Amino acid sequence: MTAAAVLWLVSCSVYKYVPEGQHLLNKIEVTTDEKGVQDVSRFKNLSYQTPNSRWFGLFRFPLRFYSLTRTKSGEAPVLYDPLLSEATCVDMKRSLMNSGYLNAQVTYDSKNRIRPKTTVRYHLHPGKMFVVDSVRVTIQDQEINRIFQEHKDETLLVPGINLDASILDDERTRIVNLVRRYGYYGFNRDFVSFVADTAKGSDKVGLRMIVAAESTDDDGTVHPHRQYTISSIDYVLSDKNGNLPDSIASSIESYNGFSLMYPGNSRKPMLRPKIIDIHSFLREGMTYNSDSISKTYSSLSRLGMLRYSDINLNVVPGSDNLLSANVLLMSLPKHSFSFEVEGTNTAGDLGAAASLSFTDRNLFRGSEQFTVKLRGAYESISNLPGYTGDTYLEYGLEANLDFPEFLMPFLSQEQQRRSQATSRFSFKVNAQLRPEFQKTIFSAGWSYRWGDTWQKAHQFDVLDLNYLVVPWISDYFRSEYLDQVHSARSILKYNYEDLLITKIGYTFYYSNARINSVVPFQYSVRIGVETSGNMLSLVAKPLGFEQNAAGQSKVFGVAFAQYAKQDFSFTANWRLDRMNNFVAHAEWGIAIPYGNSTSLPFEKRYFAGGANSVRGWAVRELGPGTYKGADKTIDYIKQSGDIKLGASLEYRSKLFWKINGAAFVDAGNIWTIREYAEQPGGLFEFDSFYKQIAVSYGFGLRFDFGFLVLRLDGGMKAYNPSGRTMYRRLPLIHPNFSRDFAFHLAVGYPF
Repeated sequence: MTAAAVLWLVSCSVYKYVPEGQHLLNKIEVTTDEKGVQDVSRFKNLSYQTPNSRWFGLFRFPLRFYSLTRTKSGEAPVLYDPLLSEATCVDMKRSLMNSGYLNAQVTYDSKNRIRPKTTVRYHLHPGKMFVVDSVRVTIQDQEINRIFQEHKDETLLVPGINLDASILDDERTRIVNLVRRYGYYGFNRDFVSFVADTAKGSDKVGLRMIVAAESTDDDGTVHPHRQYTISSIDYVLSDKNGNLPDSIASSIESYNGFSLMYPGNSRKPMLRPKIIDIHSFLREGMTYNSDSISKTYSSLSRLGMLRYSDINLNVVPGSDNLLSANVLLMSLPKHSFSFEVEGTNTAGDLGAAASLSFTDRNLFRGSEQFTVKLRGAYESISNLPGYTGDTYLEYGLEANLDFPEFLMPFLSQEQQRRSQATSRFSFKVNAQLRPEFQKTIFSAGWSYRWGDTWQKAHQFDVLDLNYLVVPWISDYFRSEYLDQVHSARSILKYNYEDLLITKIGYTFYYSNARINSVVPFQYSVRIGVETSGNMLSLVAKPLGFEQNAAGQSKVFGVAFAQYAKQDFSFTANWRLDRMNNFVAHAEWGIAIPYGNSTSLPFEKRYFAGGANSVRGWAVRELGPGTYKGADKTIDYIKQSGDIKLGASLEYRSKLFWKINGAAFVDAGNIWTIREYAEQPGGLFEFDSFYKQIAVSYGFGLRFDFGFLVLRLDGGMKAYNPSGRTMYRRLPLIHPNFSRDFAFHLAVGYPF
């Protein structure tokens, strides 16, 4: 080792700024002598001191960087403080007692080694768990007692539960929410208390819950809680510039029991009163209900023209049970423009794309959002002998119109209110100009999206029409590839003919993750099904549709696709600590062409490899099965399939500033559901598919700017099912960087 290297190692020692006589906090451990204690690791979060962060849970690079530079970009050493350890013991003991271990004790010791670092070990001595033996409920208000009895089956307090403070707190919250749904606006947590009776030498507890009246006189007279009624509702709406109306220069409209105030310089309010009525669960004369307030907030948040809403409730002067509701609605600017630039990398060919978007957030004064987007892309194409051009151009126009309601005939306003739906109508045109061919896709869609709860979402595509036109194919491409194929089930020829796709689909989303949530385990599920061509197939024979040479029925001279498709994906995220997360992802998909189709349209086929798939391969470079592509001219068609399996494990670690790191392992592949001559080795077979699952590993960086995540991933092949020799099939043992490495630049996380 050179003198310079030795000097560097000495200069960046992690103990460089640890004062004499003090110790670097190296590690925190928690042990227990009672196996019944759940999730011992959670007690680490109660420590008043946290050791210096480690990249991927192993390397203290931020501390070493500080030792080398002594700048804020690194982390100063965390010095062990015994006083903070004693305070941590107090908090851990309190936590154990709140969990039902009333006689708990916590001790600690610090282990110092030769180097100036310390490992602190906390020892939990829980003792006996106290268990609720009997439950009594005392409710001083007769009406609230009646409500409680109607919902007594929902109580969390039953004999046999642990005397856990979190259970008692959840029951208190349940009671408060229940009572406030019945009009008790002034009811709060202070009115619910608990008394635990214990006998000496016993771990059995008699639990009593007391729900107090609003007040009690000295003579014992009980004054019950008051139920409140909403007597008036006033909405205050800003103009398009965010200006609020004042008391003098303002206009007021009345609609269905509420008033709408808006700036007097506006001839009409920015938002039609009917739309406000549909998205509000507040009604004049209704009994106060906390759920109605929450639902109104949720529904108003779906109005894209609003920046935010604020509901204020006040007791009407001179009254003891009437509320006035004042709802502030702040609007966003009506129009906005956005411009985006992105880089593209398709199988090593570099390019660029740009898009310009215009949005009108309130097209018909009903918070309808109209968006028009223009997109253009350019890409250089390599390895295309026989063609006059070497560029790929793409132009696109997209228009979407979103309505914040369920647009369907004969639905009442009450049904609209409860549906919490969004309706979308869309139109797209996309033109692709390649040296081999030109393709234009016309699309039109009609869909609904709605949610049952904050966890669930549904999307129903009533109809998604796609008309694919191939107006020009080069003579070289036609003679060298298309004319050479004679199979009636050729996927190559099928995907260079005009085609009509009439998709109907449904997608279900579920997630337990709330916005800004830091729960230790989060997961999401997505399930989608779609089908195309069935209705046309039913009427093809009765209506005498003409057929082409391949026997396909045609509509207005164009064959239509017929298939069924199902997709599933699952993502789980474990929060290990404030710096590290472990993420797992699994997905599958299967699409079956039938009836009027012998193969899937290219736009509906699966591909593998790329930034969001098995990252040891470039995009569309993997599969199907053991198939190995050679000619880039047509492989983007051949390297596609009808079945997809994929799984990934990713360890994510915060590094410094806005830069995060990741280590990952990916596995997966695609297959065909039928045997195609152009894709030898691509057929899915139950007795061999598992041998064809490709595996890769790698590392990546994520630049997380909040509004944008820029991702750089480098993947290496570990197992290549298309390898013809053991040397090529097992790159993990015989790596070749130029052959087995793939670099990916992407926006957003892979899953």
